[in-house]
Amino acid sequence: MFLKNTFSKKALSVVLSLCMVASLGVTSAVSTSAVVSDDTAAQATDTTQDAASNNYGLVDNVQDGQILQIWNWSYNNTKANMKKIAEQGFSAIQTSPIQQAKEGTIGKSVGTNWWVYYQPAYFRIDDTGSSALGNKSEFTAMCEEAHKYGIKVIVDAVLNHTGDNGGNNVAPSVDPDIKNDSSCWHDISKNTTNYNDRYDITQHCMDGLPDLNTGSSKVQAKATAFLKECIDSGADGFRFDGAKHIETPSDNGCASQFWPNVLGAATSYGQSKGKNIYYYGEVLDATGGVSIGAYTQYMSVTENQSSNGIRNAVNSSNASGAASSSFSKGAAGNKTVMWNESHDTWANEGSGSVSTSKINQTWAMVGTRSQAAGMYFARPDSSGSKLGDTSTTTGWANPEVAAINHFDNYFAGQTEYLSSENGCAYNERGTTGVVITTLGGSGNVSLTAHKMAAGTYTDEITGNSFTVANGKISGQVGNTGIAVVYSPKPAGPSASITPGTSSYKTDTASLKLSFANATSGQYSIDGGAWTSYTDGQTITIGSGKAYGTVTTVSVKASDGSTTSDAVEYKYTKADPTKGVRLHFDNTSYNWSTVYAYIYTGSGTTAINNGEWPGVQMTKDASTGHYTIDVPENLEKGTVIFAESPTATTNRYPADMQPGLEIGGSSKLLSANYSWTDYVEPTSPTQTPTQTPTQTPTQTPTQKPTQTPTQTPTSVPSESYYRGDVNSDTVVTLKDAAIIQKHIIKSVTLTGKELLAADVNGDKNVTTVDVVEVLRYLSKYSNTYSIGAFVQGATPTSPTQAPTAKPTQAPTAKPTQAPTQAPTQAPTQAPTSPSGTKTFLFSDSQNWGKVNAYYWSDSNKTMMSWPGTAMTDNGTNEFGQKQFKIDVPTDAQYIIFNNGSGTQTVDVKLDFSKTGYYVSGGSGSACTVGSW
Repeated sequence: MFLKNTFSKKALSVVLSLCMVASLGVTSAVSTSAVVSDDTAAQATDTTQDAASNNYGLVDNVQDGQILQIWNWSYNNTKANMKKIAEQGFSAIQTSPIQQAKEGTIGKSVGTNWWVYYQPAYFRIDDTGSSALGNKSEFTAMCEEAHKYGIKVIVDAVLNHTGDNGGNNVAPSVDPDIKNDSSCWHDISKNTTNYNDRYDITQHCMDGLPDLNTGSSKVQAKATAFLKECIDSGADGFRFDGAKHIETPSDNGCASQFWPNVLGAATSYGQSKGKNIYYYGEVLDATGGVSIGAYTQYMSVTENQSSNGIRNAVNSSNASGAASSSFSKGAAGNKTVMWNESHDTWANEGSGSVSTSKINQTWAMVGTRSQAAGMYFARPDSSGSKLGDTSTTTGWANPEVAAINHFDNYFAGQTEYLSSENGCAYNERGTTGVVITTLGGSGNVSLTAHKMAAGTYTDEITGNSFTVANGKISGQVGNTGIAVVYSPKPAGPSASITPGTSSYKTDTASLKLSFANATSGQYSIDGGAWTSYTDGQTITIGSGKAYGTVTTVSVKASDGSTTSDAVEYKYTKADPTKGVRLHFDNTSYNWSTVYAYIYTGSGTTAINNGEWPGVQMTKDASTGHYTIDVPENLEKGTVIFAESPTATTNRYPADMQPGLEIGGSSKLLSANYSWTDYVEPTSPTQTPTQTPTQTPTQTPTQKPTQTPTQTPTSVPSESYYRGDVNSDTVVTLKDAAIIQKHIIKSVTLTGKELLAADVNGDKNVTTVDVVEVLRYLSKYSNTYSIGAFVQGATPTSPTQAPTAKPTQAPTAKPTQAPTQAPTQAPTQAPTSPSGTKTFLFSDSQNWGKVNAYYWSDSNKTMMSWPGTAMTDNGTNEFGQKQFKIDVPTDAQYIIFNNGSGTQTVDVKLDFSKTGYYVSGGSGSACTVGSW
């Protein structure tokens, strides 16, 4: 607020990904599961809601989509506008605070009384009849209407303070159970004055508003009960007002367990109701002392400085500033919420004077980010509007806003590339879409295409054609100053099962069958006859089956004209008397010791196998693996492996990344961070009595007359990256499209490309492999270690390479990673000695010094680790230091590093490129982009 005086799962966006595959020329129907996220940004999984969201192209994950702040709208007015909100492409709405306020608001105006909602009297939904928003039953009805359209409801919650009765006095209407209990309050006689002091920020009042003792168990219980009441009434998430003013467990001298306790309880309660709850907190400017991770481990956070900076840049026609990709707080993109303006900036900070056209041009830049959620503030018609009125005439309902939202939903999960040129700011998403703003009116543009593939596209706003040819994006922007350029494809039918592939320890397992963009579905058990099912139908498997039996259930769906390919799910019946064991193959990591930290839940529901780093694993002489038996109550939990309690690089997954899902079955972590199911070996009932007396003296003289054309060989003769069928060292939608083309026989894969396409290793390339690639790209799952480097008979890594490095990009961006590459080469290209190529490296993460270590298949010892120090080459157009090095043309691979443990993954050299930059990852697993 601004003070009154001042296959469990990430939304796969499968339909979108499949549409991208279709745009690359794949014509057969592809099916995959409608998956939702299991991280803190996950959303409700109600099947009806998911189906409704598909009708409007909405996303299931709030973090991937757009939020409409329906500031001061009544529940009934919001309900009446729900269809329009869905048509505009908003996946979520954010209400004003719905708690019982210190005074009534009926008949009062926005300009003079909006702040009343931010001064609560009770931790309960206002059902007094004195709120202009409405009563509890009307709120519930609004939520039900939202869910019909696939829209999530986020409640603005005020948990830090109560209403005042003049400076630093508690309002007489405040809940007497809190008001009369001194343990529920901080020292309310003092106001926060030093915003660089966490104690002052969290233990004193904001401008006289009575500050609750959020460390109090009573206050935490009240807050928890309120969140549960909202969830029962239909809420799907919360925005926490003044979150910066509530302490975290990381605060020195003023820490409390408020966030883990309250959010942990709410999360568990939501899960018991079939939904995962989304959270984001208002953290304005800097935190005042703790790292932003102290908050982002529990919620996403507002990015007010970067958002306001972009709006100001748009308003002053500063294209470079409008195309800024940075997040000032250092939070990862997938923990960030951006806005074009907020209710605070509109009411108190002057953004209300910015024109609607400039606000929507700002939305073109902040509302199209690849990981940050966008929050669009629905301006009141005027400051004189009554509380409860709908913003019917303001920019939220404009066609250009709908086009931007449709675009962002369509490209959910795909990359971004922000840049500016010729007075325009633009964001390329994936390789087939761009949003452009001229920061003015209409006009022809010709802009550098950094990522856009050649072709003809359409602006959704005007219908104008845009072409991408010879590295240029060309077309005419309409009078809104915005062009939303792409060629969306209609979504096809898909089918799924919940839970996905897993094991069960009961006699039977219940499976929920679903479909989307379809009118009917069919399932088959173990290859039997196809049986029709209705969306949301439950079936039971496993009755009477022996332990170890794997039941395969296949599903497909039809819209009446197109039928999706069948998708298989496998369910293993496990012996309840046998536990789950984790295995760690240390041969490629060479850790001195191995610990396993196993955990599940959060806050009050959190359980683990001991304080960090968990329990030291023991070495099994029979397998050579380090092993640990998983406690029964953690068999569906997650695990992090570490070498020691203080390990930073020798741990997996990396710091701040989610653990590996155990899933109720024994698992093995092996080379290249491969995480797979593990079948425990059984001892033979009888040992052999005789060994062979003679080894063969001659190899066969006759080879097979024909080699298989489809089945990959079990031992590769050359190295590759799993899923990388076009051999460009990264796995993208292009690879999924090529695999699909191979399946329908429009192309033929051979050699290592065929091996790379068989991502699940079943020696057949099928639609299942396509689905697994799409799940990997959406960060839903990576069961088969897609993106991992697979070593062939001829090594392609140096004999003295650094310690093991991840070969898969992490699921979250580094806190301050750049999202764009340099857009131009230096004004004078460095010259290369004969037989060498000069490569540049942009130090986008401020390593300070950069070494280059290169090698080839035939020469693993071109240099010793960490390689040769690169030489200074000035700075690029973004102010980043650049380094250069001459690389022999017979080198094939390179690693950039700082000599202190931070380095890139193995990079396959492309001599057509000018240079490289770090595009993601962290520690010993930095990924790169090139230009």
